[in-house]
Amino acid sequence: MRKLLIVTLCLLLSGCVKDFAIFMVDGQEHSLTVRRQQNYFWQDTVEVQLMATNLPQCQRLHTLSLDTPADEVTVELFSAGDGVWNVRMGDQLWQAETNTCNSLVEMENDPKADLGQPVGKFEVVDDQLTFVAAPQAAASAR
Repeated sequence: MRKLLIVTLCLLLSGCVKDFAIFMVDGQEHSLTVRRQQNYFWQDTVEVQLMATNLPQCQRLHTLSLDTPADEVTVELFSAGDGVWNVRMGDQLWQAETNTCNSLVEMENDPKADLGQPVGKFEVVDDQLTFVAAPQAAASAR
């Protein structure tokens, strides 16, 4: 009976989504990470979080959404320069900075606003959260 209970629990927990993707700004110490996490196997939605890291100065976790469909996570990233990043998820827009990581400021999402240089986006590819570099950002990295 105990083995059956353990196997059943493992099967129930195996349905949970919990993954992340990283954009490395300048090596492992300076990065932006988006994480999606399904808290319970029966939920169809995930919690989406942004981790701003610039070690050793700072590391801060910010919640972007609590109820996004697991396969519809798309977070766009724009560089506004000097450690300032514009982050867009759906119709929400935030500004984060990685110099002190002190704040994530929600902004008005004006479609005509200049958000800065597109860096790429975090999106679900083959059931895995992945960072996909913007075409011009990938070309300049070569």
